[in-house]
Amino acid sequence: MITNLRNYKKALVVTAAVVILAVASVVVLNMTKPYAVYADGTKVEDPYVVKAGDEELFLVEDSKTAERVIETVIKQYTPDGAQINSISVDKELSVDNKSLSRGEKAPTLLTEEEAVNYILEENSQEDPLFSVTINAEIGSVEKVEAGTQYEDSDELYKGQSEVKSEGSDGDQIVTNEITSVNGAVLTSQVIDTALLNESVDTVVYKGTKERPKDTVRADYGGQVMGSGSGAAVANFALQFVGNPYKYGGTSLTDGADCSGFVQSVYAQFGISLPRTVGPQSNCGKGVSYSEAQPGDLICYSGHIAIYIGGGNIVHAANSRSGIIVSTAKSFGAITTVRRIIE
Repeated sequence: MITNLRNYKKALVVTAAVVILAVASVVVLNMTKPYAVYADGTKVEDPYVVKAGDEELFLVEDSKTAERVIETVIKQYTPDGAQINSISVDKELSVDNKSLSRGEKAPTLLTEEEAVNYILEENSQEDPLFSVTINAEIGSVEKVEAGTQYEDSDELYKGQSEVKSEGSDGDQIVTNEITSVNGAVLTSQVIDTALLNESVDTVVYKGTKERPKDTVRADYGGQVMGSGSGAAVANFALQFVGNPYKYGGTSLTDGADCSGFVQSVYAQFGISLPRTVGPQSNCGKGVSYSEAQPGDLICYSGHIAIYIGGGNIVHAANSRSGIIVSTAKSFGAITTVRRIIE
């Protein structure tokens, strides 16, 4: 009887312990709130969700973080220095407290930087999370290129030119109205210009003086005397006699000016010369006119030619005469003779 009583008491104790443990487990379970977790394992209860329309995008720690993320993204899409006319988003962006369920796997939290990068990356894809359309006005400083004005000069032969005064570019503020979506400009239209500094045109003298008739020999058909590469250059140049002159041109067949003619002839021999008379007149080695050989450059004020020997030159003279052979000294005062090929 006593033994049975002891066994009964033990059974009651065990049963009571089991009940107490079960109740304690329920209490502990009820006291433990669900949470979200950062990548480093930090837990956060009561996170917030950022939504675009009805779609949940990601979780962040609190509503302030969520608001900063949205502000930062829109700022990223806003052009620097722009005057904003309007900003619209195709889906409603909202921030709500996220309700978590016990027992489910803890969802991942994004830091503020991670959330911004996630949106920018996803919105650059073909199917963005949402679209931010911005209409704005942007001003930029642009160059106003100087033009060229020409004045006749009876001190220069026809076909010759000389810069009277160098010009300078101006600048202006150009205001464009743009429409962009997620930072990509879709439309841009100039709505205003404001001049800051006026451009100043370059003024160039153009010769009007006629050359002596005996200096023009377009029918020259002779052969250059001498040997070597200089003579080859001169002979090559002579085949284009009779072709047209073209201001600014470099074509040996369709038209060239004096420096364009010289540059293109020498280019056929693998020699690169500058484009204009001034720099060409400094190329190679200076020699006296009495030492001139075929292929040398005969330089004048604002003009240049190729020496072919016998006191003659071949050159792109002017729009009236084209490419011709002339006597070197009667064309004008020679300023220098340059030897390009020894």
